[in-house]
Amino acid sequence: MTFFSILRPAPLLLLTGSLFTSPVQAQIVGKSVPEFKTTAGTVVHIGDTLRLGRGTLATGEFQYVYVPANVFTGSQQINFSSQMSNLTVRVKDLRFQQSKNYGNKPVAVVKANTLNGCVDLDAAESAGEIITANTRRAAVSAAAGPASASPPLSTADELLKLKKLYDQKVLTKAEYDAQKSKLLK
Repeated sequence: MTFFSILRPAPLLLLTGSLFTSPVQAQIVGKSVPEFKTTAGTVVHIGDTLRLGRGTLATGEFQYVYVPANVFTGSQQINFSSQMSNLTVRVKDLRFQQSKNYGNKPVAVVKANTLNGCVDLDAAESAGEIITANTRRAAVSAAAGPASASPPLSTADELLKLKKLYDQKVLTKAEYDAQKSKLLK
């Protein structure tokens, strides 16, 4: 036996088998839960299907439906494209993710065709990026409202509406502050 044969490294197969037992789950962190009830009242379970609405970004991309960043490969978050509008996705898992800006946020891990991604449930439902019975009911109620135009909202009402969107985690702190300063000018 030579000196170099003693120092030979362990086979790579043994290392990868023991260190990375579930690489797919490693990139989508958070505590798994069997069901989640959104702020609007929609109950989502593992195995349910969700219908995507339309992306809310100026480019038509989705803001709250995305492929998350992967620390192992160094890839950045990728928002679902506008071509994914009206697509049905299957919920593979539900997780609570810890976020610096929003605390615990509920995320559905979904499969869209061959693409795995995440849906920020509360924000996506509020923004219309996912279509649920609750968002359809709200749209119908708004459309069936009185034919007369409602009076414009006061600045105070606009601020309350903005604060509600911030509290629902639809807006980030920076977006909230920018809109608030616009209203107060």
